[in-house]
Amino acid sequence: MSNIYETTIIVKPDLANDQMKNFVSSIDQFFAENDISIGYREDWGIKNLKFSISKYSKGSFKFMRFNSNTSFPKKLDSFLKFNSDCLRFLITKSSNNLEETTPQINKDN
Repeated sequence: MSNIYETTIIVKPDLANDQMKNFVSSIDQFFAENDISIGYREDWGIKNLKFSISKYSKGSFKFMRFNSNTSFPKKLDSFLKFNSDCLRFLITKSSNNLEETTPQINKDN
C-alpha cells in the first residue's frame, strides 16, 4: 500500500555550500536506491531554533513530500539518524496532495 509522507529535516547551519549539496545528494541517492521519488521539496532556509540542539541555536530547514510504501519511512529514519549533518527530523503521514505548497514557504524567520 502506498501513502504520502512528509519529512522536515533540520541540518547544521554552518555547512559549506558543497557540504550542503553533498547532504542533499545523499538523500536523493537514498530515495533513488529505494525507488522512491520526491514529489515536492522546499528549502525553508536558516531559522532560529526555540532551544539549542547540539549547541546550535539555528538550523537549516529542508522539507519534502513523497509517495512510498509503509516500510520506507523506517528506512529513512535509520538513514537520517546516523547522518552527522542532520540535527533533527520528523517523518509524518500527510493528508495533503503530493505537490501542494506549504504556508511556511512564504514566511520569514
